[in-house]
Amino acid sequence: MNFEAVERRPGRPKAIPDSLVSEVLLLHKRGLGYRAIARELRRDGVSVDWSSVRRVIKADGKPGYQQR
Repeated sequence: MNFEAVERRPGRPKAIPDSLVSEVLLLHKRGLGYRAIARELRRDGVSVDWSSVRRVIKADGKPGYQQR
């Protein structure tokens, strides 16, 4: 058996890959809600919950619907 050390970041992997964060923010800018964005990502094959979408949008500093 050959075991090679693999560098991994500690903690849980992200639910939404970094490559899709820009797409999530674009969909939010177009006016889609958290659940609609999650639905669109599921159609693309990414299994994600609406709360993960909300977390990505808030981490970017965009205001939520109640703050608009």
